[in-house]
Amino acid sequence: MMTPWGYEMATLTPIVSVASFNTMTGSVYATNPRVETALLAASQAIRNRCGWHISPSATCTAYPNGGSNMLKLPAGYISGITSITEDGAVIPDTDYSWRRDGLVKRKEHMWTPNWGGLSVVYTAGYEAGATPDLVEAVRAITEGVLAVSAGVTSESADGVTISYSANASSIANALVGSGAYDTMLAPYKVVNAHAT
Repeated sequence: MMTPWGYEMATLTPIVSVASFNTMTGSVYATNPRVETALLAASQAIRNRCGWHISPSATCTAYPNGGSNMLKLPAGYISGITSITEDGAVIPDTDYSWRRDGLVKRKEHMWTPNWGGLSVVYTAGYEAGATPDLVEAVRAITEGVLAVSAGVTSESADGVTISYSANASSIANALVGSGAYDTMLAPYKVVNAHAT
């Protein structure tokens, strides 16, 4: 599936699972049917703010622009490159070097300038245990989403006014976008990505 951050991956799960969330919160929300949706919304809001999926570690495929000897993969942390294909030909791994922050340098040549000419398969993202601050952010945002009642929030009889509460995604985006999480998320943001 294509992600909102410009690369493909097989599946995108919440940063925190329902089981982990229930453990962290003492199962206070275990019977709430909105938990999974709220976890997805909180994870997506954080990922959008940072410009990549962050966690868990997964195989990704990006199609970066070339034209110089440097590429920037849309990730804050990569643990390996499986392959780079340029204009249909696989580039030997001896022809380039890479850094964990997603920079890939061609040793002797420029990367092709052809749009869509590059395809990079790589592993990116942190394992869940490596990001306790991120896990805590998802928990706090999810609890904030769950604190807002779903459904009708006000009614009127004669004027026929009905108001509905916001959905989980809009609440999570508002919580993350408020700036309260900027310091916590700063280490995970990808520069020059789709991040806000």
